[in-house]
Amino acid sequence: MQQYFKRHYLTPFVLPIIAFLLAILIGGTLLSLEAFSANKPVSIVDAFFVATSAVCVTGLSPIDVFSEFTIAGQWIIIALMQLGCLGIITYTTLIFYIIGKNISLRDRLAVQQSIVCSNVFSLRKFIKRIVFFVFAFECIGFIFLLLLSPKGVTAFDALFLAVSAFCNAGFAPWPDSLIPLRHCWSFQIVIMLLIVIGGLGFFVINEIVEKVQHSCKKSGYYNLFSTAESKKLSFYSKVVITTTIGMLASGSIFIFLSELGNTIWSDASLGERFLTACFQTVTSRTAGFATTDLVGFTDITLLMTVFFMFIGGSPSSAAGGIKTTTFRVLLASLAAQLKGRKQAVIQNRAMNSQIRNNAMLLFYYAILTILMGTFLLAITENGLTHHGAARIPLFSLFFEVVSAFSTTGLSLNITPLLTDWGKIVLCLVMFIGKLGPVWLITTIQQFHTEIAYAYPEESIPIG
Repeated sequence: MQQYFKRHYLTPFVLPIIAFLLAILIGGTLLSLEAFSANKPVSIVDAFFVATSAVCVTGLSPIDVFSEFTIAGQWIIIALMQLGCLGIITYTTLIFYIIGKNISLRDRLAVQQSIVCSNVFSLRKFIKRIVFFVFAFECIGFIFLLLLSPKGVTAFDALFLAVSAFCNAGFAPWPDSLIPLRHCWSFQIVIMLLIVIGGLGFFVINEIVEKVQHSCKKSGYYNLFSTAESKKLSFYSKVVITTTIGMLASGSIFIFLSELGNTIWSDASLGERFLTACFQTVTSRTAGFATTDLVGFTDITLLMTVFFMFIGGSPSSAAGGIKTTTFRVLLASLAAQLKGRKQAVIQNRAMNSQIRNNAMLLFYYAILTILMGTFLLAITENGLTHHGAARIPLFSLFFEVVSAFSTTGLSLNITPLLTDWGKIVLCLVMFIGKLGPVWLITTIQQFHTEIAYAYPEESIPIG
């Protein structure tokens, strides 16, 4: 029995689930204590909601964390965001490394699928580089935010924002997010860069860094980005980068055009409007910051925001969602079906059937989770009330669930209005979204057994 437990549960793939729960339990318990409350102690539900949101790097909150918690409580939130960003799998693997536990081939493959490493890699080296990248980019972001910060932004505010932005968490030192800084271009650009880098994924960041290092050695420091003799990016990194650029560019243009006649931008120049559109596109991909109250946007922009939240960032990043690679595989599969082709092609490379099946499975899983979350939230918040008399509009509930599942944190200002049961539902959705569909599906598949028989095939009319 002991061997069975160690074999199936004490693995770098299952332990993170336990570690996430422990982090939320400890964080929620601490945040509920009077010692960390600026005024009266927050309720147990609100404390655990904030802890879950921080560990899942979501950013949704029913309370203003900066007014309700002391500096010590805010440091706890920073620590929880850091845990969520690095991913508990990183810490688990590091613990195994420290205590000298050998990592089996199966565990190694599980970690590989989670962080998207190549078939030949040094897991220990890569995990240590992840930790280095996170703290390095956060420190650089903190320095730039501190230097470019407008009057009234403290060093702690800059540090909190640097961690929150790179972790794609979305927590801000102000109750109305980054709206007070909507006119500070340089500050917003630094935030956007941190969000984008944090959403690329550690494997892509590692390849870019290695490419730059290789260029330095071969071409010299004065020709840093020379392509001559430089290390080539992998197919995966190219897909992530091109998809990210395409989404950011198209989203920025779309939101800019859809909000041209909106009165909320009446006092802004065309440059400020385009920057706001860019920021909204970037933050929709699981970051959760806002420089404009989302309630003031058009329905078209909100639908585009839902679409971007659903896709999210890239594998092995702090971001949530179904991920950019899943989106590209789904698009390639759709194109192949429409053209009557057997192969789904991305950048002159065909995706095998297993990848296509996994992408469809993740898509269905995400849709079902969001629909179930919206259904439960409709019950907890509106009950049997008819649509016209609903306390909270259905679209707002749907928006909140998508934001929670994708660990984005954008809100139509309904989170503080939720009942305790509604907050619990969102906590569950955030937790599922943070673990990731791939993580849960792969964990379940570890216990699957092959059947030695097959059923007879049949066909039925479709459509």
